[in-house]
Amino acid sequence: MHSITRKLFLFHVVLFTGCTSTQSVDAKTPTGTVSLSYIARLYSMKMTTFGKKVILQNKYNKLEIETNSRRSWINGVMLWLHEPCRKHGAEWTIREVDFKKSMDPILRTYAYAPKRMPRLVVLDPGHGGHEPGTISPSKIKEKDVVLDISHRVRKLLEAKGIQVRMTRTGDTYPQLDARTTYAYKVGADLFISIHANAAGASSASGVETFVTAAAGYDSSNFYGQAGDKQPQRNNTYDALNSVLGFSIHSNLVKMSKRNDRGLRRARYSVIKKATCPSALVECGFLSNPAEESLLNTSSYRETVARGIANGVLGYFTMIKRALR
Repeated sequence: MHSITRKLFLFHVVLFTGCTSTQSVDAKTPTGTVSLSYIARLYSMKMTTFGKKVILQNKYNKLEIETNSRRSWINGVMLWLHEPCRKHGAEWTIREVDFKKSMDPILRTYAYAPKRMPRLVVLDPGHGGHEPGTISPSKIKEKDVVLDISHRVRKLLEAKGIQVRMTRTGDTYPQLDARTTYAYKVGADLFISIHANAAGASSASGVETFVTAAAGYDSSNFYGQAGDKQPQRNNTYDALNSVLGFSIHSNLVKMSKRNDRGLRRARYSVIKKATCPSALVECGFLSNPAEESLLNTSSYRETVARGIANGVLGYFTMIKRALR
């Protein structure tokens, strides 16, 4: 299993009992924020500053928060905050939603675990049929790439005894609402939508994973635009979305060895309406020549599939340990 996941397991075991509350106790910081010094005390971490980063670290985990920025890292894996880390008086702070629904669930999964083990995973290969998705310069279609990756993920998970269904198994196009409706009808415990990326600049590269943005906050990709803050059905699972998304993303980064674009937040139709913990995975850029070539090979698709599958297995393991 990913070394990051092992670190988190150890941290779950040794975190002292007196720090089970996730409420901000720092009266000097504004309502709705949590100071980094409070987080350091909570997790018994040493806090230092290096350049534009505040670093919190103990024997088991390392948090890095970039000041006046939404970027942060947990054990070297990027996590986007809903709002930038800002200074209030002498204290650097982050929004309470980022602590309670992102960082703390990732570090203390046991405190957020469901009451039973997940059983069924629904995989959603993006696009399909008349909707090809992204088409690369050499005419590689996203719908074909992600269907192949999804079949590989399914095979890997089923080999570990996990039940898997897919929203499509061939070149068909289920409507977006039909995908989450299908997951609901079959009783999905996890829903994972698999995609390939594209950008106007061919230099854009890397992998990224999305979970639903918290109610009242902007999506990572549309920061500052109005009308992007509405509550969604999937917000019920904000904390577990972060656990699932981080487990998948950290393993995908490790396996693919591509640029880490981070665990981000958005209100994509295929995750915002899901009735279980959900994530949307971008496996690389078909608009980038190097990643186009990689995504056209069975070896890289298998590598990506293993990253996603390892992330799902890591999530199952963390929940299992939490329920003991």
